[in-house]
Amino acid sequence: MQQLFYGLSAVPGVGIGNIYKYAPAATHAGPADGRADIGSPEEEWARFLAARLLVDEELARLAQIGQAATAEIFLVHREILHDSTLTDAVRAAIDSGSGATHATQVATSELVKLFQDLSDTYFASRATDIRDVGQRLVTRLGGITSVRQLNPLPNGTILLADDLTPFDTTHLDQTHVVGIALAASTPTAHTAILARSLGIPLVCSAGMEILQLQNGMFGVVDGIRGRLLVDPYEDTLEQYKLTRARLQRFQAEARSHSHEPALTPDGARIPVRVNVNSRDDLLHIDSSGAEGIGLLRTEYLFQHRTSPPTIDEQLAAYQEVQSYTNDHSLTVRLLDIGGDKPVQYLPQPAEANPFLGVRGIRLLLRHPKMLSDQFRALVALAHNVSPVSRIRILIPMISKMNEVHRTLALLEGIPGYEYCRHQLGTLEVGVMIEVPSAALLAHHLAPLVDFLSIGTNDLAQYTLAADRINSAVATLATPLDPSVLRLIALTCEAGQAAGIPVAICGEVAGDPSVQPLLLGLGLNEISVAGPAVPLVKSAIRQVDMAAAKVLAVKALQCSRAQEIHQLLHEEVAL
Repeated sequence: MQQLFYGLSAVPGVGIGNIYKYAPAATHAGPADGRADIGSPEEEWARFLAARLLVDEELARLAQIGQAATAEIFLVHREILHDSTLTDAVRAAIDSGSGATHATQVATSELVKLFQDLSDTYFASRATDIRDVGQRLVTRLGGITSVRQLNPLPNGTILLADDLTPFDTTHLDQTHVVGIALAASTPTAHTAILARSLGIPLVCSAGMEILQLQNGMFGVVDGIRGRLLVDPYEDTLEQYKLTRARLQRFQAEARSHSHEPALTPDGARIPVRVNVNSRDDLLHIDSSGAEGIGLLRTEYLFQHRTSPPTIDEQLAAYQEVQSYTNDHSLTVRLLDIGGDKPVQYLPQPAEANPFLGVRGIRLLLRHPKMLSDQFRALVALAHNVSPVSRIRILIPMISKMNEVHRTLALLEGIPGYEYCRHQLGTLEVGVMIEVPSAALLAHHLAPLVDFLSIGTNDLAQYTLAADRINSAVATLATPLDPSVLRLIALTCEAGQAAGIPVAICGEVAGDPSVQPLLLGLGLNEISVAGPAVPLVKSAIRQVDMAAAKVLAVKALQCSRAQEIHQLLHEEVAL
């Protein structure tokens, strides 16, 4: 008899196959490290440092080969790897007589428990990241980890688990896993981001009941509606097979037309750009068909250094990035660090809630030399490009008008700024709308700048007071909540009134099925991860703008996110 489990859609798609439950055991090293030849404390410490170096190289490599969102995950893990809290705990355990493997296992287990027990949800959510780093270290030290259960797997596997760490996900037998259903987790968790980059349909927050299912049972992961079906009825299974085939055709057709512009049937052209997190993301721009870079995250230039990059170093890096845009525009987000993204040379006191602390433009305005240097490099870049391939500066984490005024005042003092922006036309300035106050002030912000860009991940998080990586509030943190859509609509209205474009660069922008709603709300520029570019362009080509505006009006009249999802399922077909 068919069983149906409801969760949240994290990665769209359909996976059909047999269930395999992954129940990770604790990383095991044993009190004696499983080795009869434990060395001296200095020898064991040297083993740990050697393993840490290998893990650091592995994380750096994963950050380089991934897309922007996945790269951020591994950069965070590198910060944890070198954090003194972890290394000091390992050193203390080794000095007390433990071998390096056991010391690492004990230190990471204690830190995981400590973070899980914290009342602050942000720090509690970091427990998964700490466990992940510990797994990598113990593996390099020769310990046994349960990740071996994940490779090899039978062909056509539906993987069930309570949750997965990024370490688990990167060790999946990707060719044989056709779908994932998690009892916990969220659509914005690291696991979902990685699964999205791998193209594996994923449903999360499906409930602990799914862990009672037996291995070998037949199932369907419906990553479109957020459901897991077990032993589906024959007619239901046939419908899912047809849906899967239709999705595969859609993806193949989208890739074959990826370099064509995204034109709606009534002639509206929507630029579809790519989000870039590191120089290695640049290698995929041309094949994706992206029309320039809609979001360059500059943190990679500033992290893992002992001092900030010089103006010349920044200029060289920006010139390299700009050379990959094929004469399209380059949008550079100013350094967005602080709180949860520290840098070594800019020490900050610990904050109880980093997402509501000193970050983004708040931090930069406290360090005007660093902000001025970034401005100087970008103005110098704008001197040597054409108006077609203009440079766009994006200011992050704006919440008050005085932050924009202070930032523009500093920018106006940079030699060449006025010439590039107002005479050459090669430089533009924009504001990120990721805080509700910025959306509510958009009519005041828009006349001061050249474009607005909506970051829906943070906008949803701040609007709904729901940490987007906390599974306990996963059902709240959705950009398709009516409250968030109204803020997006306000921002679009402000852009239209001021005659400037409004872009979107959050995760929701990469969902092809949401394009009619986004365009209907008034968004006219899209920026997504590289793999999503062809799919989004293809979806835009099917959007009837008149119908899209009607859809947006209906969505704005809804009182619940579920109603908006239902609207999309009824009126949007891939």
